[in-house]
Amino acid sequence: MTDTLDATAAGTTTGPTAAAFPPADLPPAEYSGFAIVFADRGFVWVGQVSTTPDWVSITGARAVRRWGTKEGLNELANKGPLENTRLDAKADKPMLVSRKAVIGLIPTEVSKWPS
Repeated sequence: MTDTLDATAAGTTTGPTAAAFPPADLPPAEYSGFAIVFADRGFVWVGQVSTTPDWVSITGARAVRRWGTKEGLNELANKGPLENTRLDAKADKPMLVSRKAVIGLIPTEVSKWPS
């Protein structure tokens, strides 16, 4: 007898089969593009992003002080800033954020974000 149980053979599987991991449509490990970056402690920025294994560089970074959305950050990524969104002025120099502090990023289109 083996230490593992084959769930299919035991007839205990329900629902869809497990998806491949990692999904094929994930962005590459090193990303470059315009995006919303969210980090620990509630920090959110938008700008031109490029990543390395240790750092996320955000050029023209603008802190998102108030989302102003009803549907969260994905709504901002899809529509750009809304009437109640509050953004800080652009940073003069690229901002570096430790990759360890970054929770995620959402690609968005630069054309949706006014200068």
